[in-house]
Amino acid sequence: MKKHNLKWVLVTFLLVIFVSSAPVLAKTGAVTGGVKYSLPSWFKESFLELADDVDEAKQGDKHVLLFFHLSECPYCDQMAKNFDKPPLKQIIQENFDVIAINILGDKEVVLNEDEAMTEKEFSTKVGVRYTPTIVFLNQKNKEVARTNGYRKPQKFKQILRYVASKAYADSTLAEYIEQTKKVGDYQLQNHAMFQKVTDFSAIKVPLAVIFEDSNCEACGYFYDKTLKEQSVMNEFKAFKVVRLDADSTQRIVDNMGTVTTPKAWAKRLKLTYRPGIVLFDKAKEVSRIDGFLYLFHFQEALRYVSGGFYREIPTYGAYLGVRQKQLLAQGIDIDISK
Repeated sequence: MKKHNLKWVLVTFLLVIFVSSAPVLAKTGAVTGGVKYSLPSWFKESFLELADDVDEAKQGDKHVLLFFHLSECPYCDQMAKNFDKPPLKQIIQENFDVIAINILGDKEVVLNEDEAMTEKEFSTKVGVRYTPTIVFLNQKNKEVARTNGYRKPQKFKQILRYVASKAYADSTLAEYIEQTKKVGDYQLQNHAMFQKVTDFSAIKVPLAVIFEDSNCEACGYFYDKTLKEQSVMNEFKAFKVVRLDADSTQRIVDNMGTVTTPKAWAKRLKLTYRPGIVLFDKAKEVSRIDGFLYLFHFQEALRYVSGGFYREIPTYGAYLGVRQKQLLAQGIDIDISK
């Protein structure tokens, strides 16, 4: 073999060795299920000077409704669509000025003459955990009610009536819902992971207390979909899980050592959603799931508590941002709408 041919054979061999031994770039995961949506055109074009917005609403005997949302949020998309059609549209337009707040936005929100911050900072201050979060302000610029996450139109209509009628002057939202609810026909279901507990003060491990009743808003989805997902069940394994009938007057001892009943405990916790899931660690409430969540957000809400991440990351939203980056870097796809 001639020398120049031998040289090219050697070069080719070395190239093959180099290419075959070079590290393959890891696949980056993708987030799917996001929805591009538009907010109703009749939402108020606000300068986000909230004291002025409240004063303007008061002139028409209205309240201010703050709509905390996030880009491509599937829950926000559905809620915005519900706002823009019966039965909610007319009630909202007649009784509320609606102001949108982007929880990652940089627009300045002026709370009063002494305090201003970005939309993102304001969302953190208000304690937004899920989107959409709806915060209602009375005519004195004070929060009187809120919902965390998506609510079905008929359930949300009840909340609108509570604020519009100023029933908050005499009762909490949880009390109002209890007083005005009709007897439902939902039958509480059993599950193998449910444990029987009557004294919650002695439980120091992660604890999930699920409150249901005969009007359970989303129990069908919870049992038929959420609890059928193995990834969710894997996260529940870290908890002692107890289901309570929120209408029950059975004697129990709550996490604070107070003798009470499931009905009274749910009332004290001001739960306004069923199934309302309160997450404890070392007998202290850490977080709660009190709105509709798809599987990914549900399982991560559990992991945030059971993994102790709340000790280092103060909010579930901040944790979720870190967790998504971690999973995507590992090449894991995330579907946020199933």
